[in-house]
Amino acid sequence: MKSLDSIGRRRWHRAAAMLLLALASSLAHAVPSFARQTGQPCAMCHVGGFGPQLTDFGIQFKLTGYTTTKGGDWIPPVAGMVMAGLTHTSKAQDASALDGHALTGRLKDNDNLTLDQVSLFVAGRITDNVGIFSQVTYDGIAQHTSIDNVDLRAATTTMLGDHMAVLGVSVNNNPGVQDPFNTLPAWLFPYIGSNVAPAPSAGTLLDEAFGQKATGIVGYTQLDGTWYAELGTYRMQTPTLQKDFGIAAGDRDPGALRSPLYARLAARKSLGSSSLEGGVVLFKTGYQPDRSAPDVAHIRDLGFDASYRWTSAGGDTVTVLGNVIKETQAGADLTEYSANASYFWDKSWGATVQRFGVNAPGLGSRGTRLQFDWTPFGKTTPSGGIDANMRLGLQLTAYDKLDGATGSAATDANSLYLFAWLAF
Repeated sequence: MKSLDSIGRRRWHRAAAMLLLALASSLAHAVPSFARQTGQPCAMCHVGGFGPQLTDFGIQFKLTGYTTTKGGDWIPPVAGMVMAGLTHTSKAQDASALDGHALTGRLKDNDNLTLDQVSLFVAGRITDNVGIFSQVTYDGIAQHTSIDNVDLRAATTTMLGDHMAVLGVSVNNNPGVQDPFNTLPAWLFPYIGSNVAPAPSAGTLLDEAFGQKATGIVGYTQLDGTWYAELGTYRMQTPTLQKDFGIAAGDRDPGALRSPLYARLAARKSLGSSSLEGGVVLFKTGYQPDRSAPDVAHIRDLGFDASYRWTSAGGDTVTVLGNVIKETQAGADLTEYSANASYFWDKSWGATVQRFGVNAPGLGSRGTRLQFDWTPFGKTTPSGGIDANMRLGLQLTAYDKLDGATGSAATDANSLYLFAWLAF
């Protein structure tokens, strides 16, 4: 998981998922339970027939609380997922430094074939106005199960004067995961990646620094299908609660958030075959690394994003997206950016190119990523049974700079990732 270096996390230390605890007692993927609920193929909500890039229909489905249904008999909001891959780096790595935990000694220094995740989702309509996206994941690299992204929503559509409005509230555990446009770091490309390849260690708070460790409540509204606003706050879970949710000891955060504020303004305009979106996001908080000590770091993330999507009459789709976040705190300002363009042919074959980087004192990184993928079942209308979707792909990542190093010290980390991603 990427995070600010002063907070001391690593990008590839991603916690897995477990909101099922919340129901018994949220990475947006193309979840087949949503398709079974709506009676629509995955391509109805997702560009290319697989998540998390959203179409206009997918955006509204998320805004209205995952409650749209085809009607008829109740459909269990349950789905599953398996992710596996083969990782090759330009130069062999130190296997003992890979994110293996229990697998240390069994991971090789190169060409690792890994079972990355096995997940169970509870995702879909609960009542007419309440729905959920949640995930329980077994991390095959760390051999550990824990909580991941959670987005529990209540929403209603009403009139405010002459304006049609969607009013809602989200309870979630990752600032930005609730954003309906999927253009913030929680859902940015790459949507799948190697867990054993080197990656930048510096990143912003909004790049999942507190993902799965903080709980927030965010109110939102959309007016006339165009104007969108969010306002909310978060609180760090206690280390005991993080343990109860299954977060590994090395990934728990003993700190606290002081007076956190999350705010989002955005606008989206659909023009026939195309859609244009732009927005700004603010997350500011005091961070107290030790709850027993008075020291507090004051941190502010200010981000801007824009996206454009065009779809031909035959279903081919072009998307362009840009995102930049400026983080300010005493002695450790940084800027993180990403820009990518993709083309999907016949809602099945895709190609995406991304330029990404982070400007950070001593830990700057930048690189280019290219992915080719195939989604054979994204256009298939669900039968109501155990409907499967699959994406097969090849992802190449090349670094100009990695954690401040250039030349061979960076290019040795270049990687090729061949993956299979199954949802059912």
